Amino acid sequence: MYHFSKVIEATFEQAIAQVTTALKAEGFGVLTEIDAQAAFKKKLDVDFRRYTILGACHPLIAYRMLQIDDKAGVLYPCNVVVQAHDDGRVEVSAIDPLAMFLMVHNPEAKAIALEASEKMQAVMDRLAAVPITAPV
Repeated sequence: MYHFSKVIEATFEQAIAQVTTALKAEGFGVLTEIDAQAAFKKKLDVDFRRYTILGACHPLIAYRMLQIDDKAGVLYPCNVVVQAHDDGRVEVSAIDPLAMFLMVHNPEAKAIALEASEKMQAVMDRLAAVPITAPV
């Protein structure tokens, strides 16, 4: 799988805040924020659900990876998506850095990618998932 995903118990705005806080707690910063809904409306004049792409970067991991391969920057940033579904659910999805960085063919890169993957999974683990309820 190339991503981690989770439906969380939050409004769209709360989800953005939760994700940003979780990223920060794991050493990531948000470099970019793309409002796909607004972009599609402006550029294509089409309606789209709320969908925000946060471009996250962990400076130390990025630096270490670029020391191994100076072209690895084409894989940055690590994107995290917050999207609202028609049924009111809010879902957060994040790239699995392991899947992304395995394209860098170097044993050291794999170790860094594993570390980055663990950090992104920790970000997702910090988010409050919607509780699973048993059918009645």
